[in-house]
Amino acid sequence: MDRTAKIKGRGKDKNVIIFSDEVGWHTSELETCLHLFGVKTKILNLSSLNIFIDCTKQNFVKRNFSMNPICCFVRGIEGGSLEQITRRLAILHHLKFLGVPVINSGKGIENSVDKCMTSFILRMHDIPTPDCWALEDKSSSLGLINRLIDKGRKLVIKPIFGSQGTNVTLIEKKIKNQKDLEEKLNFTNGVYYIQEFIGPQGDSSRDYRVFVVGSNVIAAMERKGQGWIHNVARGGVCKKLLPNDSMKTLAIESTRAVGLEVAGVDIIEDKKCRSGYQVLEVNGVPAWKGLQDISGVNISDTIVKFILSKMNRV
Repeated sequence: MDRTAKIKGRGKDKNVIIFSDEVGWHTSELETCLHLFGVKTKILNLSSLNIFIDCTKQNFVKRNFSMNPICCFVRGIEGGSLEQITRRLAILHHLKFLGVPVINSGKGIENSVDKCMTSFILRMHDIPTPDCWALEDKSSSLGLINRLIDKGRKLVIKPIFGSQGTNVTLIEKKIKNQKDLEEKLNFTNGVYYIQEFIGPQGDSSRDYRVFVVGSNVIAAMERKGQGWIHNVARGGVCKKLLPNDSMKTLAIESTRAVGLEVAGVDIIEDKKCRSGYQVLEVNGVPAWKGLQDISGVNISDTIVKFILSKMNRV
């Protein structure tokens, strides 16, 4: 059957915007797959777009995007100041308000990029996730860290906004004073996001990346690092994983709770939990090249088919 048949009868405009801060393997894969379905694509950096609110609701999309997208996919958002990021996310909010499907939505990305918010949402949905604390006051942060260490707990300090395991620090001993706190944790930008450390279960240290599209787990992998950090960007070694039902349920529920439709969910074993696992993070702008290579699943094609399903509902 002609692949374009799935979106026939939708008028002349079959346009998808891919928002990305770089052109690379992921954007090329998406464009190639979409073109096979007869869909036109345009790659735009959110930072390059202007917002003109000098027009009617009916003309807003055309005035701002010079095309009428049926759907938008967020592959990347360039870093910047709080004001810059807020404006870029506002564009996603505007599109959703106007009825243009956005994958993932601005709200979902906001929830997932903020690790503290992710932790809160997961806990409010009774999804097992490590205890965490977020503070700004240095004295309070120092006191809390040392009290938790005294109770025998190990801690992980992370940037509240961050990825790929960058500046993630394990705390196993008490910190002497505020000066040592500042020197050891000079990456926090004034916010101390403290997460309970979930140690190795048995004789190996590992975690899992489970990839969700829509309401389905489509691929997964096990990651093992030389130390306690397992991110591929930090030297983690990966292998294909067939996730069990508990892992699938956690990944799908976490994705839905945070407000995402495409997500990479990081899960770790924890025998103390009833489910046997805890959710560490939910990534709303996940990469999938390594996972696609390892799993043998054409993740790009699956994402594109999901995009087409959203287009057909407009």
